[in-house]
Amino acid sequence: MSDGRKRLSGAEYKKKAKIKKEEQEQIIRKTTKIDSFFKNENWVEKTGTSTMQSGKDETDFNSAAQLSSVELSTKEKTDDYVLDDECSKIEDASQTESLNDDQKQTTVDQNKDPALWEINDTLREIIARCGFYQNKSSDFSKSGKLYADQRRFLPVSIFQRKMKNNEVKDRNWLVYSESKSSVYCGPCLAFGPLENKTQFENEGFNDWKNAEHRVAQHENSARHKSSILSLKARSAIDGRIDNLLHLQIDEEITYWRNVLKRVVAVVKRLCSRGLAFRGKSEKFGDPHNGNYFMILELLAEFDPFLASHIERFGNQGSGSTSYLSKTVCDEFILLMCHKVLKQIGDEIRREKYFSLIIDSTPDIAHVDQLTFVIRYVLETGEPCERFLKFLPSVGHKAEEMFAAITSELKTLGLNIEDCRGQSYDNAANMSGIYNGLQAKIQSQAPFAFFVPCSAHSLNLVATAGLPLVPKSP
Repeated sequence: MSDGRKRLSGAEYKKKAKIKKEEQEQIIRKTTKIDSFFKNENWVEKTGTSTMQSGKDETDFNSAAQLSSVELSTKEKTDDYVLDDECSKIEDASQTESLNDDQKQTTVDQNKDPALWEINDTLREIIARCGFYQNKSSDFSKSGKLYADQRRFLPVSIFQRKMKNNEVKDRNWLVYSESKSSVYCGPCLAFGPLENKTQFENEGFNDWKNAEHRVAQHENSARHKSSILSLKARSAIDGRIDNLLHLQIDEEITYWRNVLKRVVAVVKRLCSRGLAFRGKSEKFGDPHNGNYFMILELLAEFDPFLASHIERFGNQGSGSTSYLSKTVCDEFILLMCHKVLKQIGDEIRREKYFSLIIDSTPDIAHVDQLTFVIRYVLETGEPCERFLKFLPSVGHKAEEMFAAITSELKTLGLNIEDCRGQSYDNAANMSGIYNGLQAKIQSQAPFAFFVPCSAHSLNLVATAGLPLVPKSP
């Protein structure tokens, strides 16, 4: 008997679910990516140069999706224009695609090598805020130039000048280009007039025989002094009209970074112990909200900052940015997964030779998953076995499993020819000597000897009811 309520048809249910999914995806696209609050540590290297750095605050080069532009934190400048290691590039391709053409031109190599600089307003902004490399630690043996009397190289002494009172000062404006084996004037190259360019901002200076005289001559020129003043004026962030906006952006970035640091700490601890994250609900205060929310609640009891954040943003639901949701949690788990796999791949490549252990089993959802394990020996002689991942729905044919394994090895940067062992169960598709997985791998790696899995063999013996020890006659 009908209860009087109107029932939706199956098509209407699907249409309604599709609309709900599109709304959720739109909210996720509008939310700022969590990696925009963290620097990329691989972008900037310490150059080992002795430069004067006084009154500097930490500088961060962040990409904010709400502003659709590169934001730079406040930094006081002195006579030092060397790039600090806190300045970092945009981190992933998705962020790079959102930048305009001028910002795309500013790459790592362009910041390190002045000969590769693409002079535009974005580059000038980066130099004014963060400075540039002097490349003092480069290999100057490549800068050799043959003269009539002898072969001369770039003298390191030109990076300093001696005052009339015998005081030594650094020439922080001088930059070495490894690609051109020449030196450039950084401020003149970025801020100098386009006409009547000197050798220090055009093709690079490499007349090492007359280096001291020519460098001192350029240093005292009106063109160089004008460029230095332009750089200092651009660096005077406190005098900018949008100073308050930059301060507000810096405060916002610092706030969300502090939130994410706490989230990262919780995710790392749960992952390291192999504990479940989620419960029956995703609300703070609910006793069934799982380990992830439980630990955040525990930290909030002793952390006023986190307690205030949870009170403001904790249970506002979808559409509100809190960086405490399962979406952010899953994203951090994925980022950590990529980091761990990269380190394992580097370790295996360093040891070179490895063996494979492969097996498949259905999970609780009855989805067949291929277990992918690699075993290798460390430099200390200790064997090391690493479970890498589950490969879902690969298939049971030897060709399908072989394609999946080679694809994963390629992703890790490993060569299948370095495989020296393989161990599977006794099924024909795995251990077959003609068309099994072991035969497919041995066709690529002839020294990958197959050893049947002892546990599977013992299981077969027990299942068949055969005696482990033969009876005595």
